Amino acid sequence: MSGDDNRMDSAEARALHTFQRGPSAHRCPAGHGALRVWPDADAPTGMCLVCTTCGHRTEVDSTTADRSTEDEPTTRNEQAPAVRLPDGIAPRGLLPNGTVRTTGWAQFGNMPVSTGVMAALAAFSAAVPLAPVAPLIPVVAPPIGYLAWRLGAKWRPASQAVNTRRVPTAALTAGQLIRLYGTAGPVGEVSSVTADVTGRLKVRMVGGLELLRRPDQQIWQVDLRT
Repeated sequence: MSGDDNRMDSAEARALHTFQRGPSAHRCPAGHGALRVWPDADAPTGMCLVCTTCGHRTEVDSTTADRSTEDEPTTRNEQAPAVRLPDGIAPRGLLPNGTVRTTGWAQFGNMPVSTGVMAALAAFSAAVPLAPVAPLIPVVAPPIGYLAWRLGAKWRPASQAVNTRRVPTAALTAGQLIRLYGTAGPVGEVSSVTADVTGRLKVRMVGGLELLRRPDQQIWQVDLRT
């Protein structure tokens, strides 16, 4: 890994990730919540704080990094770290293994499309061919499809997640949220990234899950909303 990657995997970076999940986190001035820690090759510290909703960016100076390390000993002594939203609460779809079940697979820019809308559209499309026989079916099918989705969401809670950008595995650092498989599906928080004897990278997630990926393999970073 490069020097910048090593800096982002340093104790200061890990502490800053933890600090940004606490009550004193630096927040977006537009009201979008706590800022995320991102690598920045042009910054002296090798990292910056970014709002993944509007793009607001704040540089991380030595004072910011030093203040965040005050809680570092506590962070290192945690026996069971868990994925948390910027306001400190658990994601709706958090599973016992530390991964997060998510809903939705379509989005426009940074705006996710509700799976409920997709379920209603799918029900309408399936009902249209039956319109000549039963004209009311296309009318009642969308709300039935949406209701079925709502019931399923109560049975299997899931978090709303938005893909923010693709990065190579070698650029991943502790504290980042990523898609585990492709462009949709479960999300995990990176705990560590280490190289194995074959040159591949072992990405360990909070909760213990481990993934083997090529250093240049593109991974979606994610912003959890609920």
